[in-house]
Amino acid sequence: MKMSVILGIVHMCFGVTLSVFNYMHFRKRWFILLVFVPEILFLLCLFGYLVFLIIYKWIVYSAENSKFAPSILIHFIDMFLFTSSAGNADLYNSQ
Repeated sequence: MKMSVILGIVHMCFGVTLSVFNYMHFRKRWFILLVFVPEILFLLCLFGYLVFLIIYKWIVYSAENSKFAPSILIHFIDMFLFTSSAGNADLYNSQ
């Protein structure tokens, strides 16, 4: 399930990157600055952090201690709400 999220985000990044070639072909170079840069910045900051959390959780938590692993979904929702859940432990220090 998490691998499909990573592949989907890579696919979205590829699609947004292909838009640069369209902007250059149709001579709309200002769209690169006004559309592409905000799109890729938002995509990589938000979903790049999600990919980081997924890979970090794969590395740190094995099958033996997976029952103690915190939920990435709860962390991601709490990030938007600026809250924290008492029942969900942090993935790493200073999170």
